[in-house]
Amino acid sequence: MATHVFAWNPKLWNWPELARERARIARRGHVDIEWACGRIRAIEPGSRAFFVRVGVPPKGLIASGYTLTEPRADAHWIGHRAKRGAITRYLRLRLEFLTDVPLITLDELARPPFGRYRWAVRQSGTRMPGSIADALEPWWEERVRAASTGAARPGSGTPRAGVR
Repeated sequence: MATHVFAWNPKLWNWPELARERARIARRGHVDIEWACGRIRAIEPGSRAFFVRVGVPPKGLIASGYTLTEPRADAHWIGHRAKRGAITRYLRLRLEFLTDVPLITLDELARPPFGRYRWAVRQSGTRMPGSIADALEPWWEERVRAASTGAARPGSGTPRAGVR
């Protein structure tokens, strides 16, 4: 299955439900949300999803999960664009981990092999190359485990051996 990157820019939207959705994940193990993916149409249900915080520091990967639906068209989420008739696409995602502070920073992602990918995506739903996704997955899971157990400060450390 493909892997896609979804962006959250606090300059554009402050995600008022973030704390509540983190609490739901703590209770149920996941939370289902709707997210815009611009003009991107080719996202299959079951695809891996990562969220990157962009726009304001701290920047980096903050969430992971899976897509639940294909994108569907509807009015744009920004009010003045919707009033002008702008359309965007939305899909449902199941997040299994979510934080407001990146577990892996954009500075860390600048190192090989991750530096070959443009992490500060301009459009949510951007597809990640399979080789990058394969290298990212064990590093991400290690960071999630550390954050969940409190063993290490999120965003600390380096990729596991063999992941670079």
